[in-house]
Amino acid sequence: MRPYEMMVLVSAEIEDPKEELAKVEEVVRSLGGEVAKTDVWGKRRLAYPIDKKTEGVYALCNFSLDPDQLVEMNRVLGLRPNIYRQMTIRLDEK
Repeated sequence: MRPYEMMVLVSAEIEDPKEELAKVEEVVRSLGGEVAKTDVWGKRRLAYPIDKKTEGVYALCNFSLDPDQLVEMNRVLGLRPNIYRQMTIRLDEK
C-alpha cells in the first residue's frame, strides 16, 4: 500500500459536510485502504463557479491504498453528487 493525499471539495449546501467526508473515508476503507487523518479546512469561496455554485467546503484526507484500487476510488467518488472535485497525489514513502 502507498501513502496518498487527497483534496476534496464538497458542496457547501449540505448541513453537515463531515457526514459526506465520513462516506469518503468509508469508500477508502471498503477498497482495503487505511485513513490516517482528515483535516476539514472549512467553507471557502471557489476560484470559479462549479455548477453555478460559488462556495464549497475543502478537506484534506491522508490515507494509504493499493495503487490498483485508486482508479476505482476516483470513479466511485466522481459519482457522488455532493463532491464537486477531488484530486489525489502520491506522497513519498518515509
